Amino acid sequence: MEVILQENYPSLGYVGDRVSVKGGFARNFLIPRGIAVEASMRNERLLKHRLQHIIAKRIRMRSEAEAFAKQLGETRLEFTLKMSDGGKSFGAITSRDVEAGLKAKGIEVDRRQIRLTETLRKAGDYQVAVKLHAEVSAMVPVKLIAEINEPKAAKDGGKELKKGKGRRSAKKTEGEEAAPAAETPADTE
Repeated sequence: MEVILQENYPSLGYVGDRVSVKGGFARNFLIPRGIAVEASMRNERLLKHRLQHIIAKRIRMRSEAEAFAKQLGETRLEFTLKMSDGGKSFGAITSRDVEAGLKAKGIEVDRRQIRLTETLRKAGDYQVAVKLHAEVSAMVPVKLIAEINEPKAAKDGGKELKKGKGRRSAKKTEGEEAAPAAETPADTE
């Protein structure tokens, strides 16, 4: 069955292309979803008329996407990532984090448009791609800063203190005897 595409469909072709597909695929999928119409002289004339509007709209959307890409390219994001002494990171920067960072700067981008080629787990400078249009992508510079967590022993000066509520330690220190245990009201009766 021959159909004329009303929308771009990557595996078949572009708007206005006349393609041959199986009848069931056309009747059950392409035509009901408005992706294609049955090939006829009338449909071809109507589509050519609409194609002028579609092309004008596509050109306008591409120019808007290019202007937005320029704005995104000038936006710089910085994230702090906690790391251990050995250089292992606790977590990673994902597309959700990039989306939240852009939103904080007043730029609305859908998370599904952000293309991360690798997980961002190490400190450094990265370029994150944002797909704005079929033909336009923007590169957003992202800088990861490592925040190294020191072990607790180093923070406390090597002392590890355990504190309890109102309890005394039974350990003896030099020149001091262990304090007797406090009496409870049940012992005095």
